Amino acid sequence: MNKLITHIHAKDVSSEFKSMTEDWPLWESTTHPQEPPNSGKFDFDYNGDYATERVLILSGKATVTPKDGSCGPITISAGDSVYFHKGFSCSWDVTEPMTKRYNYFNSSGTVSEPARISCDVCGTECFTQSWLTLEGEDICPDCFKKDSEKYAGAEYQELGEASTKPEVFEPAVQKKRSAEDDTEQHKRQKLT
Repeated sequence: MNKLITHIHAKDVSSEFKSMTEDWPLWESTTHPQEPPNSGKFDFDYNGDYATERVLILSGKATVTPKDGSCGPITISAGDSVYFHKGFSCSWDVTEPMTKRYNYFNSSGTVSEPARISCDVCGTECFTQSWLTLEGEDICPDCFKKDSEKYAGAEYQELGEASTKPEVFEPAVQKKRSAEDDTEQHKRQKLT
């Protein structure tokens, strides 16, 4: 088994672990960016500010394939627990919509403080609101507004979690044109 992933089948997951996950954040595969859209497929690199992401699969089924070829595809399903260790890189194929509880642990085995998110374009801290692109980039609201067409498939997040998208942002160029058009329209109305 790949040293960067630990898969525990449902029958072997302890009741203590299950209890511990009850208050952990909830992830739903349907809100995660996928390529192509709605295919259940996406790549993910476990390279955050943590040593391990530990998860308990609540429902659904997926196949996780390590990119380094260190082992074959791993099928995970409801009741399983998985530890994704820092440096693990894989392709996901969600075959049944999945929900999971997850949390991040430091190298001492204790829950890490919530990760901070910085924009991969400008470096601004954007933990409260960001967009996660299919390439795994975090984009702040200002950078998203400047180039929303480029980030069209990105997942909107609040506090690092998928969330309901806010009002759709118009690209900055369109906003400027709209303001100019409104001014011209206002001038014409005055003349008539």
